Amino acid sequence: MNLKIHIENFDGPMDLLLHLVKSTKLDIYEIQMSEIIESYLTYIATLQQLNIDVGSEFLLMASTLIHLKSKKLIGKTEEEETNDDEFNIQSEEELKERILEYEKYKSITEDFHSLEEKRKDIYTKVPSNLKQFERKSELTNDGVTIDDLVQAFLNIQARLHYKEPVETKITKKEISIEDRVRKIRDYLKIKKRVFFEELFDVPTKEYIIATFLAILEMSKAREIRLFQERNFKQIEVESV
Repeated sequence: MNLKIHIENFDGPMDLLLHLVKSTKLDIYEIQMSEIIESYLTYIATLQQLNIDVGSEFLLMASTLIHLKSKKLIGKTEEEETNDDEFNIQSEEELKERILEYEKYKSITEDFHSLEEKRKDIYTKVPSNLKQFERKSELTNDGVTIDDLVQAFLNIQARLHYKEPVETKITKKEISIEDRVRKIRDYLKIKKRVFFEELFDVPTKEYIIATFLAILEMSKAREIRLFQERNFKQIEVESV
């Protein structure tokens, strides 16, 4: 059974080294790594004197740092033997790079832990099958779809925009859907069949919207019939 030892909340030797670097409150590039190495070795030695079990990975790092320290003391610049240990750190610069790399991954891990905690407060629901609530559209018939009506509506908006007078005076006028329904009924009593666009004779936003909604209501109530002779032809409206 493998047992991972946590020494005073340090998850491994790199975590301890990072803590020692941060305790100096200096930028890592300004620190003499020999001081950090000495602090690390002193810390491990103190734990051993107190008969505290020290994890093998901490001892392995200690031996690596002692080897690095001895190389510096005797001025050895090249590695004559191959190191197959886990850390294989050959210089102080490499040690700094390892610590910085560890700090980067630790920061990312902490961010993930934070997101994980936030995710615990979010509850999701499995998507429901809404087919039982599906309702067939009764707004159109004779091959005219709601998409056809929307496209015709957009075309009307674009065309009527050019009919707007250059100088206008803004006045507020309420236009109800019920009023437009009545006007369309009266119009269809005179002309039994008209083009869809004929019902949009006033180029104002309120009038166009009220007229479009009135046509949808009348189609739903089966007061009018909407049809096209063929695709892309103008939509026609006929009184039923």
